[in-house]
Amino acid sequence: MRKIILSACILLSLSAQSQVKALTEDGKEVVLLDNKTWKFVNESDEKTLETIITNEEPFEKTKESTFLVKSKNVDGGFYYNPKKWKIVKAPESATFVEYAFNNISNSTVYALFGSEIMPVQTLKNLKDILIPIIQRNSDYFKLKKSEYRTVNGIKVLHVEYGANVKGLDFEYIANLYLTNGGYCSVSTHTYANQFDANKNEMENFVNGIVKAEKAKATTVEITEGSPPPMAPKKSK
Repeated sequence: MRKIILSACILLSLSAQSQVKALTEDGKEVVLLDNKTWKFVNESDEKTLETIITNEEPFEKTKESTFLVKSKNVDGGFYYNPKKWKIVKAPESATFVEYAFNNISNSTVYALFGSEIMPVQTLKNLKDILIPIIQRNSDYFKLKKSEYRTVNGIKVLHVEYGANVKGLDFEYIANLYLTNGGYCSVSTHTYANQFDANKNEMENFVNGIVKAEKAKATTVEITEGSPPPMAPKKSK
């Protein structure tokens, strides 16, 4: 479980140590940022952390999302728009990430597709595993939304959250799908000040997730370029 996909898709860093953390008089943990401001380490509403609502609205991929990429590990995949996204080389250490993407019109918007073979029983179990990992590895974390959604006819866990690492604020959107042998994840992230302008495009990307037979062999063109920032291994 150490390789949980979202722990990579979510955690961004500049390969530096975390911000300084402290406790308030009433015992709440805060992070002290370089600009001399501070935030609570976890600003998520308790109900939001514990509850997964059901969104009855059906979601579908866009008509422009025509290129299908299949997982090599599980029966899952996704469609994306090759005119708006290009495949880039994923970090070599992130072996659980199958494909990394960069938005063509805005290079600050990244996306990842990955999978893991593991015996997760329910989407709620998956959320219960992921959220503590994100909280431990982020200087600041806020879960904004977690929903069960039907996307392209399959049930997924949809999550939206914000996190701060080394003084930088990021926003994330992800869809996760359970398969017979594990799960797959499609996620996007960008800097917080770029999120509103790119939210629709990010949502369109994650809504490309589908059930698909595991790939036997896949050849894709990889564009050289800087991969999305990833979290370094935490020093013990």
